[in-house]
Amino acid sequence: MLYSELKERENRFIIALKIGFPFLILTLILFYIFMFSIDDLENYILLIILIPIYIYYIFYLIYNGFKSTLIDSTTKTFVRKEIINKIKSLKKNKVESTIILIKVDNIVDINERYGISNSDRLLKIFAEKLDLFFKNYNFKDLPIGRYGGAHFLLIVKAKKKELTHLLTIFSKELKNIGITDIEIKIDFSLIESDYDEDVNTIIRELFSLIDSNKNSGDSIPNIKPNEFEKIVFDAITYNNLIFKYQPSLNYKTNKVEIFEVLTKVYTKNDGMLSRTQIQRIINHMGYETVFDKKNISILLKELENKNLKDVLFNITISPVSLRNNEFIKFIHQLFDKSKLKPENFVLVFSETRAYEEIHRFKEILNQYRKFGFKIGLDNFGGANCSLEYIKNLPIDIVKFDIEYTKNIEKENYKHILKGYITLLKNLNIKVMIKFIDKKELLDSMFEFEPDFIQGFIISKAKNLKQIGEL
Repeated sequence: MLYSELKERENRFIIALKIGFPFLILTLILFYIFMFSIDDLENYILLIILIPIYIYYIFYLIYNGFKSTLIDSTTKTFVRKEIINKIKSLKKNKVESTIILIKVDNIVDINERYGISNSDRLLKIFAEKLDLFFKNYNFKDLPIGRYGGAHFLLIVKAKKKELTHLLTIFSKELKNIGITDIEIKIDFSLIESDYDEDVNTIIRELFSLIDSNKNSGDSIPNIKPNEFEKIVFDAITYNNLIFKYQPSLNYKTNKVEIFEVLTKVYTKNDGMLSRTQIQRIINHMGYETVFDKKNISILLKELENKNLKDVLFNITISPVSLRNNEFIKFIHQLFDKSKLKPENFVLVFSETRAYEEIHRFKEILNQYRKFGFKIGLDNFGGANCSLEYIKNLPIDIVKFDIEYTKNIEKENYKHILKGYITLLKNLNIKVMIKFIDKKELLDSMFEFEPDFIQGFIISKAKNLKQIGEL
């Protein structure tokens, strides 16, 4: 039995005592009245008053007893509020401990393949296995709580280094044997409980660390979530966005025809942060559309008096913003007032999972194209929905995932890349291969004949002055 279930029993027993004890008192009063004060009118009046009060008290306790459950109905672990209270209690008592966030990483696939009911059963068994695993290492009465979805929080009276080793073992065991013949993958992050006074800050950092484990681009800086949020908020509020421009070469004409717009935010202690590094915070704060509006507005001001006749600018836009009706109106109005033309801009996006309303998404992208914009799809061929999107959406240019550049010497990657490029050209979609940083890589591009190449061998990112006259 989980520690949380034992505490829930204890909680129910306390509620039962609260109900039973007044009943005992009322019984004694009744006994006293009938034995010693049978003719006392005042005692009868008191009894008439006490009985409805007691009945109300019973119903109140029963009602609130059901409301104030300590455990999650699915996993039987602590509910979010209770596990946070337990973390706060240990922190308050200055107990040396480590807070852990564990995520069942493939829960979406499990839901789709095996159904919600099997998924719920798996999460319950997972919690039991986690508890048993720690019991085998002499960690008893371990508080485990379901933070939400497939995320579990626990606090352990041990050092981070020891727990990292144990969780790595647990993760490998689960991956090898699964649960009820279902493959299960987990990810986890750990922080010492004295990392910050605010438990919510610690939890946000734990989520940040899990996100950074999956980040294949720029490393996530070690900034506390509340400080990170202030950096992003200030950047948006005070227009503190800086642009670099990465030239992309037309492979056939050997001329620079596209500039990749790289948005950066300056910080006092951590230098320049890229959009990749701040994107997670933008998402968590719900600022995707706000940030994209600010980003493109400042960019247009910087490019306002430039001659952009023969060049394109790739600017990354969140798919959340692209599908936002307010953003569509905003960007139309913005360009209506600007000297710059939409024809010189490629709105680039990437998405891990395909948007369900794919036909609506197609209609939205066609609105942008009708206005003059081109549409770009980033990280093509990676672990995302890019193939689904080129089947259904009006895409003008794709940028291949870095995975292909890194593995260009492997025969299987060569064949796949060639096949993709042939497919894309047959669909009249332009192709860009990025991260070309060595001469050997550049020479190998002859075999693939992309439309555009990008990377340090062509040019590093530059500011507007370094680019020169456009």
